[in-house]
Amino acid sequence: MNAHDATASRRLRRIPADRFFFPAAVTYALVAVPLSVQGLLGDPAWAPGLASPLGHGQGVLFGFALALVAGFLVTRVSAGILAALAGLWLLGRVATLWPAGMIALVPDALFVVLLAVLIVPPLLRRAKKWRNLAFGWLLLTICLAALTAPVLRLLTLQGPAWLLLREAVLLFALLMLFVGGRIIAPAVAGAIERQGGRLTARVQPQLEAALLILMAAAAIALALPTAGILAGSLLWAAAALAAIRLLRWRLWRCRHRPDLITLGIGYAWLVVGIALLGAQQLGAVTPGTATHAVTVGALGHLASAVITRTWGHRHRWRPEQYRYLLPLSGLLSLSAAARLLWADTVTGLWLAAGLWSLALGLLLAQMVRMAWRPAPRPDSPTHPSENR
Repeated sequence: MNAHDATASRRLRRIPADRFFFPAAVTYALVAVPLSVQGLLGDPAWAPGLASPLGHGQGVLFGFALALVAGFLVTRVSAGILAALAGLWLLGRVATLWPAGMIALVPDALFVVLLAVLIVPPLLRRAKKWRNLAFGWLLLTICLAALTAPVLRLLTLQGPAWLLLREAVLLFALLMLFVGGRIIAPAVAGAIERQGGRLTARVQPQLEAALLILMAAAAIALALPTAGILAGSLLWAAAALAAIRLLRWRLWRCRHRPDLITLGIGYAWLVVGIALLGAQQLGAVTPGTATHAVTVGALGHLASAVITRTWGHRHRWRPEQYRYLLPLSGLLSLSAAARLLWADTVTGLWLAAGLWSLALGLLLAQMVRMAWRPAPRPDSPTHPSENR
């Protein structure tokens, strides 16, 4: 085997991390949220590590969302590295469900360190613009938060633990603002161009830069004891700019694309969530309400659409076959609304958890269906369009 063949062989052996982390993250979130509600309302708790608002928040952000980050950004690694990353994540999830002291933190800590090593240095090396460089530092900050949060919780430092969780919500909101924009803009532009139109407002770098600055400033202000009004004002300004950015994408011209509609709904929930986070800083919204607009509404929609697009492309499904995203989006929006409107009731908590799990169950079933029944390529003789 010559050098060229050896290099090609190594590339073939590299595996995209989403093949494990996307179904694993969806399965975990599908089960963890009802377990958390049971732990909050029942005695004894079936999963003690999730049986508190703090444990629930850390599980969603550093268990579910960070696994999505791994699936999205760890594009191709060797089977050994992927096995190590996946094994550490799985051990970390078991350890957080049934925590057993400081030793329970080890698998998650190793997972976060390995993830940071895999994704941050390449991003920083390739970054040529300060906005892309800021994206790398944002991911590193999220990883540092994921390392610190469980230690604060184990040491029963409730004040710092809650502050870090609120900061983590802002960091993930900023991550979704950045990544969501980078996905939506070219996808919508391509869809509109195929209809004979043209989208001039794509990534919108000025708005993206302003959002990065405003959200970073809000995260700093949130850590200051007397800067609640400043943090709230900065978040409202960020929500307004994000809404303008969303409107300029003209997603109403992509009604035939369920994946783009779902991405747009997720971005709209993100606007609502950031605005509610600002209202929370001003005392107009109870703590936790805004968080679930960001996690259930925005993260649920954006993750579902990104997973669908990734797996659909791999298994040769066409965008018009993603129709299941529309009822899935309805379930996620109802779940977020139930959590926002009836958070203080047992019925509201169980309704929100049930709708969330039903939506993710539908997503998981479709992922299995995609893998089990790949669609024929459009240029294949067996493609349905050839037989009409």
